[in-house]
Amino acid sequence: MKRRLQLVLVLFAVIVPSVRAGETIDRIVAVVNGKPVMESEMVEALRLEQILANNPPQAVSGDDLRAVLGRLVDQLLLSQQMDSAHFQQTSQQEVQARITELRTKIAPSSTDDVWRSLLLAYDLSEGDLAEHIAEQLRTVRFIDARFRPSVRLEPGAVESYYQTQLVPKMKQAGAQPVPIANVESKIREILVQQRMNDQLDIWLKALRAQAEIRMPTSASALGKAEAVAHAHPAGVR
Repeated sequence: MKRRLQLVLVLFAVIVPSVRAGETIDRIVAVVNGKPVMESEMVEALRLEQILANNPPQAVSGDDLRAVLGRLVDQLLLSQQMDSAHFQQTSQQEVQARITELRTKIAPSSTDDVWRSLLLAYDLSEGDLAEHIAEQLRTVRFIDARFRPSVRLEPGAVESYYQTQLVPKMKQAGAQPVPIANVESKIREILVQQRMNDQLDIWLKALRAQAEIRMPTSASALGKAEAVAHAHPAGVR
């Protein structure tokens, strides 16, 4: 306990500089296996989620912010696993292709200046976005490599999904159901992804149980971060 307290004191001594009038202090909002997660990282994660979903850069409730922090902690746990396994980094070509796809979806036909202005509205830089996209793509590949080989679909799973999920949705939309042969490969991939997500959830729970994670209470730094996010909806810097 004494050693842990000393570690926390050292962390705060390192990150909290002398404060000038009007200066914003970046706070620790969680510690994961000894690595601090900063308020600015949490708000940046929120802005990245919003721009990727093509939602406006607005402030959110404390519960939503806590959910963002939870996902950020999960990502950090996965990143630590990838690093320990020396998993391959994402290439610049892959990152640029994904950014181009995102840009086409969010701001089609925009100039470079317009695109940078849009990112600025979310308090993001092109480097912030590229870094996040690189880690996102790396994580997707890592999860696929880890779980896909072990996925086995039950006999009749594709037929069951077709009859109970796809056909009713198509009828509800007023469309004529397509033959199962035309969509079998797509249904199979949907089911594989679902099984992989189930395995990922179980694994993340195990990683959380094994890790040393300290999260804030509602009255601690996260509550302060919520207040800052509402006061400055474009982020915390």
